[in-house]
Amino acid sequence: MATAASVVVLAACTLVLVSSAPARLAGEGVLDGTASGGLETWSAESDRGRVELRRKWVYGNSVVDISRADAGGDWSLVLARLRDPQRFFTVGRIYRMEVYVRDLAASGARIGMLLADHRYAQRPTGASVYADFSDRQWHRLSRTFVVTSPGGPGTGFYLALPPGAGLHWQVTRASVRQVDAPAPARVSRRADTVVAFDGPAGSPPDARQWTHEVGGHGWGNDELQSYTEQPENSVLDGAGHLVITARRERTVGPDGVVRAYSSARLTTKDRVTVPARSYVEAEILAPVGTGVWPAFWLAGADIDRIGWPAAGELDVLEAIGAQPTVAHSAVHLASAADPLRDQPYGWNEPGGTIDLGAPLDQRSHRFGVYFDSRTVRFYVDRRERMALWADDARISGRTWPFGKPQYLLLNVAIGGGDPTATTFPRSMRVGPISVWHGGVPF
Repeated sequence: MATAASVVVLAACTLVLVSSAPARLAGEGVLDGTASGGLETWSAESDRGRVELRRKWVYGNSVVDISRADAGGDWSLVLARLRDPQRFFTVGRIYRMEVYVRDLAASGARIGMLLADHRYAQRPTGASVYADFSDRQWHRLSRTFVVTSPGGPGTGFYLALPPGAGLHWQVTRASVRQVDAPAPARVSRRADTVVAFDGPAGSPPDARQWTHEVGGHGWGNDELQSYTEQPENSVLDGAGHLVITARRERTVGPDGVVRAYSSARLTTKDRVTVPARSYVEAEILAPVGTGVWPAFWLAGADIDRIGWPAAGELDVLEAIGAQPTVAHSAVHLASAADPLRDQPYGWNEPGGTIDLGAPLDQRSHRFGVYFDSRTVRFYVDRRERMALWADDARISGRTWPFGKPQYLLLNVAIGGGDPTATTFPRSMRVGPISVWHGGVPF
């Protein structure tokens, strides 16, 4: 369980344009993504100062040259018109947007790619890509997404320019088109594997499947608890559930440090692994309260050999108790240039944060994830909430470790807020964890 970042950052990769693209390909949504026919379908706006658009030729390619004097201000944008955006987008279908960009000032300032009108409304998807570069090379921005809302008459290909200082960028080959992106297969059978919590009330979870990770060193998140293997913190309820309980009590961790909270963190590492091309699902009643931080997640089985985040992490459910109705999902990936650098797809991704309408401790939900070498999909109550693709991750300078086995983790941490006003104990109830190999069962 790791804190999710809110911005996608692309690593630098040199791209050379070698040929001119046609003004509009078959099935292409952008009317003239290279401005080869002129700038009639391109426009720019700013709250202060003028954004200049010019058409130039670079290596035989038509590009849009974007410049602005240092006039201050909070926002600037460039918009390329789309072909009939109200009919072009179909809710539920998969599309890809992309563009080639270069920062001629090598400023390290951030540019964004998304779909919206000039008021940042009429958005068929919340997906976006933000990137910053400290070189003058061409870079490809790309993002695959599922359409969640109809397009509006003003929906366009939107470039969010860096605010404030002067800028000089060039862009070309702006594109939006429907694609046949990888998706999970459907399977119609019972789960291949069930990690059950059978046993009499008060008994520990099956030691052939689960071990306790004990300690209190913060686990990378400034957590306040000591994890124990005591039955007061993790036990079976006799009705097929595991109950993990966080308590406010004086606890001495293995490091000898006295802490004010105790809880439990359980893992199937070296006991039960989930192969790629699997769907994993558990029904969970999650605790709430400021400072309470429950999670159900997976990590790469080769973590001891290659480390985190290179092994990958899938946060199926993560909840910050101060937001009692909200569930989060996230993916943690390593930078291709630095296996110790975390470059997550976080909570601000479309579907990465879901308000379920009622406190998570009042109604249980089924939280699930499918993962393979090409895609990851998160589900709540068997409804897909967030989808990510390996191609986008690799283009953005990330690795993609989800073609390999993962193991399971469950915990209730204390952190992410001040827990002093929260009433304890707080418990997470977890039902059997079911695994389907080869696809999703719905």
